[in-house]
Amino acid sequence: MSDTNARPRALRRATGKLPSPVEAPSPSRELAAPSRELAAARAKAAREIAALVHLAELDTALLAGDGGRRESENDEVADERHGLGARLSPEVLEAYERAMRGGRHPALVSLVASVCSGCHVRLHSTLEQKIRRRRGVAPCPHCLRLVYDPAWLA
Repeated sequence: MSDTNARPRALRRATGKLPSPVEAPSPSRELAAPSRELAAARAKAAREIAALVHLAELDTALLAGDGGRRESENDEVADERHGLGARLSPEVLEAYERAMRGGRHPALVSLVASVCSGCHVRLHSTLEQKIRRRRGVAPCPHCLRLVYDPAWLA
């Protein structure tokens, strides 16, 4: 037996105090607030991903070359892009803009069976789990496109 384990045991024996079940917080009260917070965070992430997908579709249509657009239509598109950008967190918007500046078109791709559908490289399992379970979107380390899980939109 090591000396570090013996010391806390000796103190417990000397004081005779063990944690009582009455002092322990109720698991149902403890889990209620975090589960609501988790649900709210997931809903926010789903809304952010939907806005990001719409922004990517809008940019794809703009890049497809509608040269015959009128100036009023361009203003409407710019206003819509600005509104979508306001819904996104600064980190996600910056990553999206970085991919667009880098010539990555499309700048947003889906995760298909642990593979980035932009560069077709398998993502590391921790990044895949981050995309699937926690954040919903993350940049691919290989092509710098934003990768999202389509299940968040369902």
